[in-house]
Amino acid sequence: MTDQQGTSGRLLLHRLLDYIHEQAKEVDPRGFRLGAVRGFVRRSDDLVGLPGVESDLKLAGDHTWLRIQRLEADVPPSVPESQKGLLRVSKNPDGPPPEVDEAALLHLIEKAAREKTPEERVQLEVQVRAETKQALVDYTGLWNAWAEGERPRRRTITLYADLFALKHQLEAEETAKPQEFVCGIGISYWQLKFEGSPVAFEYPLLTQAIEISLDERTLALEVRPRATDTNVELEAFIACQVKGAADVERAIREQLSRHTDTPVSPFDSSTYADVLKLAAGNLDAEGSFRDVPIGAARPSPADHLMVTGSWVLLSRPRSNNYLFEDLKRLQEKLASGCSIPAGPEALVTAPSDEPIEYETVRFRGISSRGETGTDKPEELYFPLP
Repeated sequence: MTDQQGTSGRLLLHRLLDYIHEQAKEVDPRGFRLGAVRGFVRRSDDLVGLPGVESDLKLAGDHTWLRIQRLEADVPPSVPESQKGLLRVSKNPDGPPPEVDEAALLHLIEKAAREKTPEERVQLEVQVRAETKQALVDYTGLWNAWAEGERPRRRTITLYADLFALKHQLEAEETAKPQEFVCGIGISYWQLKFEGSPVAFEYPLLTQAIEISLDERTLALEVRPRATDTNVELEAFIACQVKGAADVERAIREQLSRHTDTPVSPFDSSTYADVLKLAAGNLDAEGSFRDVPIGAARPSPADHLMVTGSWVLLSRPRSNNYLFEDLKRLQEKLASGCSIPAGPEALVTAPSDEPIEYETVRFRGISSRGETGTDKPEELYFPLP
């Protein structure tokens, strides 16, 4: 085989493996919606400004995307000694504000007015209620100030607990429902059509596998990218037969492969903005790319594609099909210029134009039929029953 034929054969076999990869996919476009994800989901808006959460930490030989401190909940301020038992106080900053415990207040008034006249009892009740009301007003101000500062701390505590549980779930590697943890970049919105029904697409176009580690000294959780390629999430568009989706997916993969020295990071728009704009402009003639400010209202799927620079952390079911990984390894070997065995080579080799010539074999006593020739007759053996 010449070098040109070998290169052509590797290219054809690479495309054949791509075809097998696409045919093996089982894609349901209705599952590409963040609101329907049942596992861990945190958008970038949910993480900004939380106490104890640090992002984009770059050290020598290490890049930590998120670091979450292990915080402890603060209790609300103490009720004044004179009003203890008279005020109902929630330890939840999102709970109801402080209020008077009417049953406890009536019990206190009844106890203090046992030996008083009716007129004195009325005066005592008015006085006690006025003091309790003022104490409630004063304490509510303190409680509201505590709740305002405690709410973001509780969100950090919840985030830590959810990530800690997810870490153990990922490490357990349950074979029944294996999970993977990814960072999705470029959350996009589009109203698609699948099998004649509308499908609301709300999903990132790029995903990067990430991992969770525990700092044994500080007990902080750290989120880092894994040493894997960035995945392009255009399967839903291909399944919905969006024109040019397969070509756009291939172009994005090629562009990402050219910049392996600067991997995709949600904190550096220069690592992903070009491919997101490529997708927005080529998947839909009226598609757009927008940077949605933090805290702004989230878009809704509409008739035209909208790609944003927002990102999300989410867990999702991991495919049990190892065929995709095998296909990728085979394609990498083809790209390195390996020789192709005769069997796979026959799949991508054009048939010859020359007719195949077969030599007749003469068997003794059967096919000779009295013919003479220079070839020595072969023995023909029959197997026993």
